[in-house]
Amino acid sequence: MPTWYERYLPFVARSLEKQMEWLRGALCMTLASPAGGRTLSLDEIHPYVRLLLEDEEAERRRQLADLLAGLDEEIVVQLLRAADIYDVISIFDLIGGPTVGQVMVALGKSPPPYEKSPQMVTDKLFHAVHQQAPTLMEEAVHLMRAGGATPAHFEPAYGRFREMQMDKEILSSLFPKAKA
Repeated sequence: MPTWYERYLPFVARSLEKQMEWLRGALCMTLASPAGGRTLSLDEIHPYVRLLLEDEEAERRRQLADLLAGLDEEIVVQLLRAADIYDVISIFDLIGGPTVGQVMVALGKSPPPYEKSPQMVTDKLFHAVHQQAPTLMEEAVHLMRAGGATPAHFEPAYGRFREMQMDKEILSSLFPKAKA
């Protein structure tokens, strides 16, 4: 049972470990009670995910990666569901070994309607996922297509990404000493 001041202490004033503990608890409650009630919705958890990922300091990012590695797969999936496409890109840079379910959630994210260059954001997402798990990405795409779970923007963006990857492979075979 937390003490009274821990209960009312703002999220930003907590240590990184306490922030992750609070976030894990909130995400566990959304898993236990998806219908709502006294739990926060994933949209209500999103600002806390944004605050958690806000600091770009290398030591903090390393600590955050260690803390994410200690979370259950379902909690990381809920974290990805609560995050927007920009935060998912950051989370995938921190995840050591993603699973197919996590990749599917990440690939299902859409850029917001106000985004001026949605293709660039989607390309960054695909690149972040591909960098962490290229084989899982192919499997996740296959499962999403089979289940009809691809968003409207997905097919043209994924085709464009595959073309860029093939171009990159061709260029690296032609110029093996060139840097990507």
